[in-house]
Amino acid sequence: MANSTAEHKIEWLLVEDLLCLREHVTQWQKLVLETGSNLFCSPEWIMTWAETYWQPSWQLKTIIGFENKKLVAIAPLYIQPSKTLISISKLLPLGQGEPEESEVLSEFQDIVLLYNTESIYNELANKILSLTFDSLYCNTLLPNSNWHRILANFKKTTFTNTGQRYLITNNQDYLLTLSKNNKAKWKSCKNKLEKLNTEFIWVSESDYGKYWQQLILFHQQRWNKKGKLGAFFHDDFIKFHEIFQLSKSVKISVILIDHKPIAINYYLTDHNTLFFYQCGWDEKDHANLSPGFSLHIWSILNNPFENYDFMSSDLNDSYKSTFASHKPEKIYRALFEKNKIKNILFTTIKKLLHKFK
Repeated sequence: MANSTAEHKIEWLLVEDLLCLREHVTQWQKLVLETGSNLFCSPEWIMTWAETYWQPSWQLKTIIGFENKKLVAIAPLYIQPSKTLISISKLLPLGQGEPEESEVLSEFQDIVLLYNTESIYNELANKILSLTFDSLYCNTLLPNSNWHRILANFKKTTFTNTGQRYLITNNQDYLLTLSKNNKAKWKSCKNKLEKLNTEFIWVSESDYGKYWQQLILFHQQRWNKKGKLGAFFHDDFIKFHEIFQLSKSVKISVILIDHKPIAINYYLTDHNTLFFYQCGWDEKDHANLSPGFSLHIWSILNNPFENYDFMSSDLNDSYKSTFASHKPEKIYRALFEKNKIKNILFTTIKKLLHKFK
């Protein structure tokens, strides 16, 4: 993001049609690259989300800013109207708000800005406030995000710490950062694996389909055994990722024993980060090898990108913390209630309806 004290004359445009939004995708892509914004701010991710989840009742309200015909700002937004007795309209980032059972978790989303001047923040805040809505929700916000900065200036915004982010920014001398127990565990796992016909690999793109299906099988078997639906339960979740894979922003790492997979990690990628997204492993025959742990360590050590991002984890999640030596970054959910009385009424009626079901 550029720092500038000069005045920037921005021409603002409200886009209310997905076909019209597609016309700006090329400039949007350039802006994401120029600002170093993450994958979840990209049109590849967001437009795939819209293609998969968009409902006829939703209303696109994306705010775009131009300077001399160059796109320099984009706040991808839409409105979800409620289907209850009281009409409530929620303003959400495009990429959030899909049904929980099929959600893909668009994390660390942000408004993409070329300039971070106070005047542009104020202009954009006013544009957002001019929209007709009752509440604005933003999930998995980072504290240094443009969203956080803008919403912090709205008096009725509530921020809730909902999780934490473990980011490994350098894999050089990574093993030295591990705890004594994890160093010993990795050494033990390596010794066991070396006695078998074991390979660690980054899967070639032409083989993604094969390992994708095996990942789904491993993952669902594990979670179904626990009485859970599993991430791949819903067809829309699978559809989203199979479309998104065409953008070539994914990577897959695998442990093979006798040329058969025993553990698979599925990653999303952008210009400098490998985002750990899903995993699966053979619990039946190879649990004693700690395949999930081993594949993470190998993937971190052989990461072709600058960063290894575990994405969000629960506040009490200790499994991801075992891989990172530094303090995690806090993640927030933001709620801005533009019409607080109406929101209270809506919540009360919703609770009553649920009670008498």
